[in-house]
Amino acid sequence: MDVSMEDATADNNLLIEAVPDPPEAMDAEIPAIQETGSNGEQKQVDDELCGTHEWKVENFSKLADKVYSNPFEIAQYQWRLLLFPKGNNKAPQLSVYLDFPEAPYTPVQMSPKASFKLHLLNQLDPTKSFSKDTAHTFTQHESDWGFTQFMPLDDLKDPQNGYVVNDTIILRVEIQVQRDERYSYDSRKETGHVGLKNQGATCYMNSLLQYLYHLPYFRKAVYHMPTNENDEASKSLPLALQSLFYKLQYSNTSVSTKDLTKSFGWGTYDAFMQHDVQELNRVLCEKLEEKMKGTRVEKVINELFEGHTTNYIECINVDYKSSRDESFMDLQLDVKGCKDIYESFEKYCEVEIMDGPNQYKAEGHGLQDARKGVLFKDMPPVLQLQLKRFEYDFQRDTNIKINDRYEFYEEIDLDFQERKTFTKDADKGVSNQYRLHSVLVHSGGVHGGHYYAFIRPDGKTWLKFDDDRVTIESKEKALDEQFGGEDDTLSANTGYNNAPVRYTKYSNAYMLVYIRVSDWDRIVCNVTKDDIAPHLRDRLEQEQREKEQRQKEKREAHLYATLKVATDEDLYTQIGSSQQYFDLINHDRLGADRIFRVRKNTKFQDFKALVAERLGVPQEKQRWWTWARRQNATFRPSRPLTPQEEDSIVLELREHREQGAPATKHAIMDLKLFLEVPITHSKERLRWEYDPSKELLARAKHDILVFFKFYDPKTEELRHVGRAYLHKNTKLLEVMVSLNKTIGLPEATELEYFEEIKYEPSVMVDRIDKKQSLGPGAQIEDGDIIIVQRAMSDQEAKQYRFPLVGQFLTYIRDRRLVTFKRLEEPKEEGLQLELLREMSYDQVTAKLAEKLQLEDPTRLRLTQHNVYSHAPQRNPLKFGHLGKLENMLMHAAHTTDVLYYEVLDMPLNELEQLKTLRVFLYNDKAEQASEHTVRLPKNSTVGDVLVELQKQAGAAAAGRPLRLLEVYNSKIYKICDPGENIEQMNDAYWQLRAEAIPEDQLQEVEGGRLIHVYHFNQDKENAAHLTNFGDPFLLLIRDDEPLSDIKHRVQAKLGVADEEFSKWQFAFVSIRSPPEYLTDGDIVGERFAKAQHGQASEVNYLGLQHEDKAPRRPNNTYRMTYERPVKIYT
Repeated sequence: MDVSMEDATADNNLLIEAVPDPPEAMDAEIPAIQETGSNGEQKQVDDELCGTHEWKVENFSKLADKVYSNPFEIAQYQWRLLLFPKGNNKAPQLSVYLDFPEAPYTPVQMSPKASFKLHLLNQLDPTKSFSKDTAHTFTQHESDWGFTQFMPLDDLKDPQNGYVVNDTIILRVEIQVQRDERYSYDSRKETGHVGLKNQGATCYMNSLLQYLYHLPYFRKAVYHMPTNENDEASKSLPLALQSLFYKLQYSNTSVSTKDLTKSFGWGTYDAFMQHDVQELNRVLCEKLEEKMKGTRVEKVINELFEGHTTNYIECINVDYKSSRDESFMDLQLDVKGCKDIYESFEKYCEVEIMDGPNQYKAEGHGLQDARKGVLFKDMPPVLQLQLKRFEYDFQRDTNIKINDRYEFYEEIDLDFQERKTFTKDADKGVSNQYRLHSVLVHSGGVHGGHYYAFIRPDGKTWLKFDDDRVTIESKEKALDEQFGGEDDTLSANTGYNNAPVRYTKYSNAYMLVYIRVSDWDRIVCNVTKDDIAPHLRDRLEQEQREKEQRQKEKREAHLYATLKVATDEDLYTQIGSSQQYFDLINHDRLGADRIFRVRKNTKFQDFKALVAERLGVPQEKQRWWTWARRQNATFRPSRPLTPQEEDSIVLELREHREQGAPATKHAIMDLKLFLEVPITHSKERLRWEYDPSKELLARAKHDILVFFKFYDPKTEELRHVGRAYLHKNTKLLEVMVSLNKTIGLPEATELEYFEEIKYEPSVMVDRIDKKQSLGPGAQIEDGDIIIVQRAMSDQEAKQYRFPLVGQFLTYIRDRRLVTFKRLEEPKEEGLQLELLREMSYDQVTAKLAEKLQLEDPTRLRLTQHNVYSHAPQRNPLKFGHLGKLENMLMHAAHTTDVLYYEVLDMPLNELEQLKTLRVFLYNDKAEQASEHTVRLPKNSTVGDVLVELQKQAGAAAAGRPLRLLEVYNSKIYKICDPGENIEQMNDAYWQLRAEAIPEDQLQEVEGGRLIHVYHFNQDKENAAHLTNFGDPFLLLIRDDEPLSDIKHRVQAKLGVADEEFSKWQFAFVSIRSPPEYLTDGDIVGERFAKAQHGQASEVNYLGLQHEDKAPRRPNNTYRMTYERPVKIYT
């Protein structure tokens, strides 16, 4: 009885197991084995994924210990049957396995998972055939799977059983390959739509683009934008968007957005930076509106998205009203404090009463109580609603996300409550009933997360667009689950009292799109290829065909091998060119006619016929050499293929695949070959060329294939001059005459010989004694390169930069073409210099100064290039910090060719010995007067900074002693001691503020104390939350001084008008308790501790509560924070 898979273990001889690879059987040990069939009758619904193969094994009793069948193809994969006639362990059992020979170079995501059934046919009674079945995922580590104990050998060999007839057995395998849903989910097939690929952090953009695409009226307008036939999608926003929409409409797979973001002017850095959806929507529509001007679709953006409001202020007690009309492209609705979308609209139009200190100044009537509000004049056909899920918390000085429950509906009627949100003159004939079209969702927190969209293109079925995956979803998923709030599912807490716990939902709607019901059919219209201009349609169809072909090649990559064939002609073409000095060839730069993509089960003889047809070299005149990566990292021809290898299929040559080399894009197996053909020397062209009249040279046992290059120090040129078979005992002196003829030199020219050994990590070119034999002496072997040059005297050698080829190749290896750009203009083209990678900082700046015609190169400072943002790095290079140019051109393990420079007003080494501080000088009104850069030796003190500052400030600080303060977040944290060292001061964190010391604070005053005075406001809902703003200052007060006197001095110092100052409130603020508001008679000094002269307590302060009228934050404070705003540069 067989052991079940669940019971099988490594200890009890797995019946279904991976097979270790013992040494291969020799060819002579394998008798004739016939293949009697290929793909048999197909089963299952998907015929492409299943098949049958039959293997007739003759001379069974004479077989070796291990035998493979010939490869066969089922479900686009290559397979073999593996047979152990005498068993794969000590037990007398027939062992049979299914082998996947491509496993060693198949990526894990392409590893086939298959169920298969192995049959041993009964040749006397087919109904009594024996079979076993199993399933397995074939990987690099488990490339074969089957049965070690398939059948006892005694049962197999019993003549009455009919398994062996005429010393022949017949094995049959049925294979069913299973699709891996992780990689084979077809969005187009399942939903009729495709997704967008995420470039890194572009999910926010993908959700917006999907929504815009699914507005067919908008899509049609994009198709109608004029473009030129010569435009490039990566440089033209209209063409990029047209191409993207076309692919979304007609592609079968997810679509890339790279051309679109390139047309924005974005780089890799932007692709990994999340931006705000609303901001991108606005910027994109503004840019499209600009591109649409003067075209037939000029007004489409406004026609779809533009609505109008009336902002009004109406006095309560006098007959005065002011109003102003404004347009909007989207609306920002409050979430916090609102149950649903209707309450948000009511809050949007809520009337604000302007009274008390906030009275409205009406022209001709003075300050008046008034009503202030906004009403809608008209709504757009497409209503874009931005939900204020993000807002700025002034108390905590940070952005927060609002995850409160907020309901919205499939249909809304904005004419609710007798059109109370509309103006009286709004068109009552227009219905404002809207149907929900899209829900854009944000999942995560304030600092980031994931975006996706729910859209119902047909107005019925909800689809979820999550980057490259599109799925059908229920109404509950699209609406109810995006309301936010807390999870409805209660989880039992196993802790105290088993109290249930509710979890906050961090996935919720962030943007809603409604379409007016009466406009639905017009906007969600039909868009066909006829809506696309013919020249654009032809272009996009061609791009689509090319994409589908690339995808087909990618899907079938495991079936193919790429053979890259180098010839003598290619060596002449490449060697000595700007990119090929070392070794012989760069296979990636071969022409298309040298690249052959063939199925891996192709017979090599058929491949030779293909080469004969394409290159015109008959098969009998072809000798094929493999290449090998040597231990010193060079890549050279290794050995010719054997006759047995040339009689095999391409797959069997996989051992010659370059180990560690990246596979080509459309073929997993990449073979590199050298084609040797009969050649004749051309005196006119000084090169060896293919000669069809000649036969291949015979290769004797001790012949070595040697390649020759020639170096000319006068022209600094290196070129290929041919190859030759030389006997291992040959001396180079014996071939001097023939070499001179080949090179084009007089026959008697004396030559010097060098072996090109390696070029990394340093160039190694060794001289060869011309009287020494190649093999035993110089140890030359197949594929080695010998470089020759004219022998010259020491006097002649002095005329050349690089008299020896080793010197020249070292220069070639070390040279770098570097682009230098001005730091203040990083987008400019810059200038280029050819430098050596071993150059020091001083040598680099000397070359740059020479190019810039600067007298002093030490005044140049360099900054490295950021490979992700394509911009300068934040901090410049320190003098001598990185040593060599090659290190200066490295960033995050990537090599760049860009450096930025700036011209300093002093030598860099002197500048780096100085401490540079940014100091702000304030006047007596606690206002910023000027900004200064102070440079002093690092051992300087605060006193030295103040002396230097007085010199720079001139009359503004003349004759008055200064002090330096450290200020952060509108609070003074430190009064710097004049003797304090400045080296550790951080002007990036603190604001360094200098000010003249008031006369009353110059000396200690008996009965006086120095206090901090800060501006603040208070949260109306939470009195404990205070926010400081503005510029703080220090004030000397008397111990017995009432608040009324202090108020007069504060008003005089700050220069505040009486009307405004009357609204200010004064409070004693302590971190231990809420603010204590003071009256004019209160003695302020009693509340402050006595401080040392020149210092002040940081714990408590005198607070000035009033409205912060200075612009501090942008209007859209609900938005998330991002490192930089969205920009589209084209």
